[in-house]
Amino acid sequence: MRLNKRISKFLGSAAGLIVIVWVIVWQVGGCGKRIKPGRATEAAAVPAVRTLTVEATNVPVVYTAVGTIRSRTEVQLAARIVGRILTVTVRTGDRIKAGDAPVTLDDAELRTGVSQAKERVAGAQAGLLAAAERSVQARSALDLATAEVDRARKLAAQKMTSQQALDAAEDAYRQTVSRMAQAEQGQLAAQADARAASEAQHQAETVVGYASVVCPMDGVVSERLADPGDLATPGKTLLSIFDPTRLLLEAPIREGLVTRVKIGDKLPVTLGALGRKLEAEVREIVPSVDAGSRTFLAKLCLPPTEGVMPGMFGTVSLNLGERQALLMPEAALVRAGQLEYVSVVAGGRTTRVLVRTAPADAGRVEILAGLKAGDAVALP
Repeated sequence: MRLNKRISKFLGSAAGLIVIVWVIVWQVGGCGKRIKPGRATEAAAVPAVRTLTVEATNVPVVYTAVGTIRSRTEVQLAARIVGRILTVTVRTGDRIKAGDAPVTLDDAELRTGVSQAKERVAGAQAGLLAAAERSVQARSALDLATAEVDRARKLAAQKMTSQQALDAAEDAYRQTVSRMAQAEQGQLAAQADARAASEAQHQAETVVGYASVVCPMDGVVSERLADPGDLATPGKTLLSIFDPTRLLLEAPIREGLVTRVKIGDKLPVTLGALGRKLEAEVREIVPSVDAGSRTFLAKLCLPPTEGVMPGMFGTVSLNLGERQALLMPEAALVRAGQLEYVSVVAGGRTTRVLVRTAPADAGRVEILAGLKAGDAVALP
C-alpha cells in the first residue's frame, strides 16, 4: 500500500511539472507566434515641452574649514584670599563693567585686623613723640655738659681749678654724650616701629580690599562657578568673563593650503547658528602643523556682531579657483526614494535617465553622473 501511494504521488508531481514546462515554452514562443523583446527604458512621443540644454559652466572651487569662535580677551575671576562668599551679583549672560565687584567675601576678621593695625600705628606714633622729646632733652644736657667741660678745661689750663673738678666735668660730659647716643638710637627705633606699624596698616587695608573681587574689564559673564556660602580660595575660578567685541575664529586649515593663507587676508565666514555671513581678517597663523589632522591653525578676527558667543562654530571659505560643472534647475530633478532621474528629450521622444547630483547654488544642482553637455532636459 505504501509503495502504491508513493508511486501515485510521484506521478502526480511529474504531471504537474510537465504542465508548468509546457506553459513556459508557450509563453516564450515555443508554440505559436514568438513575442518580440521589449525595451528596458520606456520611450514615447511627447508633446511640445519646455527644455533646458545642459551646458558646462565655470563654478568656483571653494575650500571650507569649520572652526570655533573664541574671545581674544578672556579672564577668570578668582579670590586672592581665603574667605566665605557673601554675595554674587551676576549670572551667566549678564554684562559687567570694569571696576564692578560681582563677588564679595566675609571681611569681618580682616576689618578687625585693620583696627588692630591702626592701634599699633597710634602707639608707635606716641612712642616716636616720646623718643623725640628724650632726644631733645639729651641734646640740651649735652650742650650744657659741653659748656661745663670747656670752662673746666680753660680754668685747668690757667691753674685756676683743681684736677678733681676737671675730671668731674669730663666724666659728666662723657655720660651726657652716652645718653645722647642712646636717645638717638631710641628715636631711630621708634621711627622704624612707626614705619612698620604704618606698613602693617596699609597691608591690612589692602587685604580688606581683596574681599571684593573686582572685574578688570567690560564684558559678559560666560560662566558662574560660585554661590553665596561657598568657600573662595586663591586660584579657584569664581566667574569666567569674555569681551564680546573682541572675538576670533580659530579654524584648522589643510596643510596643503599653507601658502594660500596670509596674515591680513580678508576671508568670508558663515555663522550657521545665526544665518550670518561676515568678513574676517586673518590675524594670526600658528607656525606648526598638527600631525594627526595634517592641518594648521588660523585665527581670524570677527567684526562686532550681535548674538555671537564663544563656543559657536563658524565656517571659513577659501577660494581656490574655478572648474567646469554641469548645472541644472533642481525643479527638473525627480526623486523616488534614494533614486534621482530626469527626463531627457531627444528626437522628439523622452527618456528617463538616472543621475547622481550634488547641491550647488540656490535652486540648482550639479550633475555628477548620468548626463553630458548638450543633453536637453525637460522642465516641469
